[in-house]
Amino acid sequence: MLKYRVMTEFFSNIWIYLSTLVLSFNVVTIDFQDTQGVEKNNVKTSNTIEVNDIKESIIPKTYSNYTPSVSWWTYPSNIKTVKRNGNDLLVHVNKEYKLPSTYAPNDLVKASNSGIRNGDNFYVRNILINDLRDLVNAAKADGIDLSIVSGYRSYATQVSTYNYWVQYNGGNVDAADRISARAGHSQHQLGTAIDFSSKEVSDNIGTRFSTTKASTWLQKNAHKYGFVLSFPSGYERVTGFSYESWHYRYIGKTNALEMKNRGMILEEFLRNKN
Repeated sequence: MLKYRVMTEFFSNIWIYLSTLVLSFNVVTIDFQDTQGVEKNNVKTSNTIEVNDIKESIIPKTYSNYTPSVSWWTYPSNIKTVKRNGNDLLVHVNKEYKLPSTYAPNDLVKASNSGIRNGDNFYVRNILINDLRDLVNAAKADGIDLSIVSGYRSYATQVSTYNYWVQYNGGNVDAADRISARAGHSQHQLGTAIDFSSKEVSDNIGTRFSTTKASTWLQKNAHKYGFVLSFPSGYERVTGFSYESWHYRYIGKTNALEMKNRGMILEEFLRNKN
């Protein structure tokens, strides 16, 4: 079962990240035919994915007690182990703090337990299911469609995902570091990070998602259900990653409300808590 789960989430996540590239100076569209053989109920599915490369627009924001490096996407030379257990909702995982390769949540369940579309294809921690269900139902009540396109990702899968992006960019590590976390540094390993999408963009992610009604709704309401945006626009020098309008992390309703009321982004909030 574990081997099947790892293989399933590996193949599910590789094609998803083909829509996240945000590196070049011109807008281009690349068609990628997914033939990875995702099977459900003995039906083989195939999807066409568009990859949009856009010109970066980095607008540094103020950030208390933090001095960014010259290259905001680089990793520090001194990598530290996370200060909290991976099961802690406030564990700080970023380019400085790394999860052990052996860490995996012990309460993974299918995201479909929350009623979210595409949930059968992804796992998340059980601790967030009830709040995710409430979020999905509230969105539906407002006429908003939401789907999940990535959830838990193992350390081993993240190794493959990151290596793929290095190869995709012709061996350019700097390019890969802007858009993909190295193994141990990904919030997806926690099982509490979700990449959302919508029918509005054919369940894809990328720059187009930021213009959807779903994205607008999440920005206004996700914190009420314990979910917060991990990599907001304009804070690339703080987070170390390009803007991802689809990537939310669950930290619990009380923590999310506190973060919102204090006017912080997730990176600053977690530094304050760790």
